[in-house]
Formats: sequence, C-alpha cells, structure tokens
Amino acid sequence: MSVAKLRPVGSRVPNLSGVCPEADFPWSHHYHTVYLNSGTAALAMAAHLCRILWKPGSTSPEVILPAYGCPDLVAALVAYDIKPVLVDVSRGVPWMSLVAAERAVTKETVAIVAVGFLGGTERLEALRAVAYRKGVLLIEDSAQVMTPGSCDDPVADFCVLSFGRGKPVNLMGGGALLIRRDHMAASLPIIDELEQSDLNLGLGWRLRRQVFNALLAPALYGILERIPQLGIGETVFTSLPGVHRVNNMEGLLARGYAGVLKRPVFEGQYMETFGFLAYEGWQFPLRSIPRCLLRFPLFAPSEEIRDRAITRLNRRGIGASAFYQRSLSQISGVARFLDAGSEKFPNAVDFASRLLTLPIHENVTQANIDVMFDALSTLSTDQAPMPLPVTGNR
Repeated sequence: MSVAKLRPVGSRVPNLSGVCPEADFPWSHHYHTVYLNSGTAALAMAAHLCRILWKPGSTSPEVILPAYGCPDLVAALVAYDIKPVLVDVSRGVPWMSLVAAERAVTKETVAIVAVGFLGGTERLEALRAVAYRKGVLLIEDSAQVMTPGSCDDPVADFCVLSFGRGKPVNLMGGGALLIRRDHMAASLPIIDELEQSDLNLGLGWRLRRQVFNALLAPALYGILERIPQLGIGETVFTSLPGVHRVNNMEGLLARGYAGVLKRPVFEGQYMETFGFLAYEGWQFPLRSIPRCLLRFPLFAPSEEIRDRAITRLNRRGIGASAFYQRSLSQISGVARFLDAGSEKFPNAVDFASRLLTLPIHENVTQANIDVMFDALSTLSTDQAPMPLPVTGNR
C-alpha cells in the first residue's frame, strides 16, 4: 500500500525570483503594520496594548476567547500575564456565543478576541457592539484569514496576521500586528521598545524554502507523518518564547499575498460536490463561503461517523483531519491558566468531536476530489454507493 498522502493544509513558500509586486495591502488605509516574530507574538502584543491603553491600572487583566481554538491564543495572553477567559461557542459553529461573551465581561476585561476560522471571519459588527456596550476593545485574530474582515470597515482596534506553516500566506514564520490608525500615537512608543531583528533572505533561507516546499509533495508528506517524533498534526500548548520586531518582511509578504490572489478557487466546487451530505445530517459550519478557505470544514452527525470518515479518507491518501481534536480547555497544558473546566463549554466539546476538515489547497487535483466524494458517499455500509457526478457539472 502506498504511503503517499495529500497534506491536510499548507501552501508553498513564495519564490524570491522575478519582480516583487508592490506592497499594496487592503488593510493599509485603516491600519499601520508592525511585523513580529510570529502570529502568537502579534496577538500577545495586541492584548498588551489593550491593557496599557485601556486599563493601565488593572492588576489582573482579562481577555475573552472562544472555547474552541488554537492553544496559541492562550499562550499569547499568558506571555503578558493576562488571564484568558473562555466563552462557549454556539451549537454547531466555531463562533462564540454573543450572549455568553457579554456576560463574561468584568471590570478587569480589556478586550474580546474575534477569532477567524479556516478563512471565515467572525461576526465583527456584533462583537464590536458587545465591546462598545461593555467598554472594552476588540481584537480581530485573522491568523487563519486572508484578508482581515476589518480591512474595509475598521471595526477592530487591532488585527493579527500569521505567516507560519498552514496559514493563508506561508512565509515559514512571522506575523504582523495591524494597529488602527487612531491608536498609533499611543501604541508606537511601546512597539519601539521591542528588540528588532532582520529577516535574512539569503542562501540559507532559500535552501530551507526548497526543502520545505519539496516536503509538501504527497510521497514525502506521507513518510513524514509516520514519524512519531515529528508530532505532525498534534495540537499542543507551547509557551511563547518572546516578542520582537522583524524587519525586511514586507516584500516577502507582498509576494505571498499576490500568490493567494492567484490560487484556484475550489470552494464552490466543494459545496456542490459534497452538498449531498446535508441530506445525511452533515452541516457546513461557516455562515458563508470565504474566498480563501484553509481547509474545507464539515460538521458530522456524530463523532462516530466523523471518525469513520477520517479513517476511510486517510486510508485512501487524503489528509482529512479533526483539526484541534479537543475544546481549548481540554488541550494539554491549557487548563492551568483557566478558572473553569471543560464541562462549562459543552458546545465547544461537541464541535471538536464532530468537526472534519478536507484539503482544499492549490495542489488538490480533480482525482483527489473524486476520491473524497467516493469515500464520503459510501460511508454507510447499508447504502449503495452513489454515482460520481459528471465532472463538467461540478
């Protein structure tokens, strides 16, 4: 049996050859960009600025997060001694409950984090209204979204971008903090105190890029995934080692962003191809179809059906995934920073147990999509296999 496997997520690192496109980003009119060592560092600095600008006298600041998400959200806050307060999501979706978010605000709350999900943007206007009523700031975590929802209407006080592996723009690391221009005068003196380093795009970086891109091929990815020591696909809490500025990243980001705009659009095809699953109790957990999905998400009727689907797809060389696998409070290493246990977040626990994601990156082929369709359409053993739809009609 072949070990080759289509990777679950991840785009190629941009090439430095050729003419560099102009760094004309859609957020530049409303936000000032500061480049940092990671997206986690960018969120940490955003929360730190909220504390200093909004409640400088607070001795125990809090920031509200959704109870389903990446443990790096927690790592970012605790790096600056800010307490994460989790709020359950609504049933069947990754978005935090607006009612629960408003109830969670205390006199120590400095910000609410609106976390994007696999390319989909949180309900920024609704969360902005909650933040305004409660007198706190709003951070848009756009680590999984390109571009931020606040580009045209700057409802978020700060936005966060991430350029690591598995993000919309893969630069092999780094991140950016977008500071709304009305906050620049107060924020930049604090930013200027950070240590700085230069992004070296020399021979070493170019060789690393070639190796990284080569490892994305199905044959090599399938081998790497089988090495337990690499921990590929695992979700673990890792402390943020530090926060510092990075110079010379703008041109590289411009190349990566230009590549995003040129990627093939599969989203509509996936919705049509897998639309039959709605009749079997599956759901599409996003409100709409984003232009740049990181992974194609599906919400299964049960955990048992989700797990069978993942097993079947992976056996056929498709990197299907449960994504974070657990609610945020259940991820190892996170609970010690929280007041509440997982029993308070039933919707987040349920969402984590039933989420399935399919690869939807630029290296997916029609043959891969056909395999996904065949695997999912024959899940039920007491149901005859469904015929593949005609390719030209998808």
